[in-house]
Amino acid sequence: MATQSQDPETILMKSRIVQKFYEPLVLLKALNLEMQDAASYVDPDELDNRRDEKHTFQAFVYKLAHACDSVKGDGGATITSVMVLNATASDSVEYWFASNQRTTEELQITGFFIGRILNRAARATLPQDESLLRRDLLDLVLGFNRERITQYLAAFRVEAEKCLKMCSTQDNEEDNTVSTHLRETLNSINFAWDESTTRPEYLRECNMAIRILTALKASDAGEFIAQRARRIRQSGPRDSVIFCWPEMRHMMNRLLAYAQDVEFFLIARRNWPQLFTNYRVLFLPSSRPIQKPGRQKSMTAEGIVGRMTRDEQEITALRDFVRELRLMNLDQRIRGEYGKKTFAPIVHSEVLLLNKLEKSGGTSPERFFNGWVYIGSSKPLCRLCQYFFEEHRSGVEHRSSHENLYISWRVPDVRMSEGELGEESRQIMVDRMLQRIRKDAMNLIRRKVHPTFRAHDSLTSSVRLTLDGRWGTISNVSDISDVASVMPSLALDDVEDDEGGGVALA
Repeated sequence: MATQSQDPETILMKSRIVQKFYEPLVLLKALNLEMQDAASYVDPDELDNRRDEKHTFQAFVYKLAHACDSVKGDGGATITSVMVLNATASDSVEYWFASNQRTTEELQITGFFIGRILNRAARATLPQDESLLRRDLLDLVLGFNRERITQYLAAFRVEAEKCLKMCSTQDNEEDNTVSTHLRETLNSINFAWDESTTRPEYLRECNMAIRILTALKASDAGEFIAQRARRIRQSGPRDSVIFCWPEMRHMMNRLLAYAQDVEFFLIARRNWPQLFTNYRVLFLPSSRPIQKPGRQKSMTAEGIVGRMTRDEQEITALRDFVRELRLMNLDQRIRGEYGKKTFAPIVHSEVLLLNKLEKSGGTSPERFFNGWVYIGSSKPLCRLCQYFFEEHRSGVEHRSSHENLYISWRVPDVRMSEGELGEESRQIMVDRMLQRIRKDAMNLIRRKVHPTFRAHDSLTSSVRLTLDGRWGTISNVSDISDVASVMPSLALDDVEDDEGGGVALA
């Protein structure tokens, strides 16, 4: 959607269309920021029981994507999406993946990592080698995600210390139980990883941390922590004093998610061995950030709402609503959003893959492994990706959306070779997206809707297996029916905000 592009093979969009798209989007983000403190909290433990073969496969795909998302923050650069296609000329499969913002070299390294996971699983003889395979796969995953895991463990310790301090001010059975377990846990995982820490030392200590956190989560103290965290999250806006409880629980769950990834690799290996024996791993290049949108007349709320509809009565009403909201610094917020250095719209990874499908043969089930038309991502879809998939109307399944709004988003490029037909298709999608965005903005202004706030954007236990006393999850399952018995739900859980302001409208 840039007015300029470094790629001469790209058909540029007219500047007027670019500005028209981003104006209501920036207004919506600015309104969200203004009203965030009044947001109602969305329950993260929304359950969706998924016990059939297809959904187990989908979990494997997005768990593989999750294992590739190795860097926390950085604008979500390593957020990754994966799809599994049938190869056109053989009985092999193709693992296609894309990341939000990785260099070609980084994508090659990620592809090599996926290949190592698949190859190691292929060489195992099950069930005899399962324990060794579990250990080796976990080591591969922990090694690749060292930077993110180091941050998670450090954050867990910080929040756990706060919780421990709060427990010390109370004298009851629950707080005493939690205090005892937290103190033991902190003493056992007091690791200090830096560049001098060798890989074997890091892996040994990281495995130990996962076992210790697994035990904490399964204990009475773990249940007390979970209940307390849910109550605090459901109580509304974050309180700086008590929010250490859901934050600590979130960090613990994020660390344990890597063991859950491995369990689904094992489940897939048992149920679909062909996925590991004859495959290719391929990637799409990340998109280029476009030139930052924005023009002088885009900097006021009244100006923006005046261009959101041609109905004069509605324009007048919207402008009145903007004034009635008495958001004294709304225009300042709008200017702030346009002025952010991080405002550099890119094509998100799941949209890159969907665009690849559309332009290379379509989205028919026969293109996909077992006919399961699915793109799995390391994080749930953002609000705009959700809209894009819905308005694409191709029926490609995907993860649920956390509904956070990020404005550094754009539609895929159109190549010169696609000609007028490509431009027309893009414009159709832009118009459909714009209609949804304007509707959200109008509703927020007109009805004074409070946004629903999610502190993070990665759903911790999207597929949750019961944890046992080892580092990982229950694994003595041999078929899909057994998997279902230990897979109670796909749960929308603790989340993580890489852009510092994602908010979802109710």
